[in-house]
Amino acid sequence: MSPISSDDLHRIFKNLDKKNKGVVGIEELHHLLHQIGIHTAPDELQKLVGRESLDYIEFLFFYEAMVKARTSEHEHEQDLLKAFEVFDLNGDGYISGEELQSVLSRLGLLEKSGDDCKDMISVYDRNSDGVLDFHEFKNMMLVSPTSDPDHV
Repeated sequence: MSPISSDDLHRIFKNLDKKNKGVVGIEELHHLLHQIGIHTAPDELQKLVGRESLDYIEFLFFYEAMVKARTSEHEHEQDLLKAFEVFDLNGDGYISGEELQSVLSRLGLLEKSGDDCKDMISVYDRNSDGVLDFHEFKNMMLVSPTSDPDHV
């Protein structure tokens, strides 16, 4: 989400405030977010916002929070991509059991066989092709140790 100028934010707020009451309701905010590709249920949005409507200052704070959340999300994705590239030794876009074994062994984190690494990969290998693509790797990294990977 790229930053929007304060003049543009003011125009957006005014356009959403159809009744000229100085507030934007959750429904209007929900419709705007849906139009720009952010999908959430109105009740979830209300819980997030903490009220049924926002005045202009609250609208600005909401926008700033959205920008920060998106920036943080993007940075996290970039960090995961860098980690993926560490394991994808041949640069083919996949992590094989052999690549996993090689990296973990070099880091001194593995005393297991290649078969054990293949077993580790199979837990998160959604399409059963024997390797992890970035999406599968990301799911693996986001699962807590006590979570069931089938429910990610």
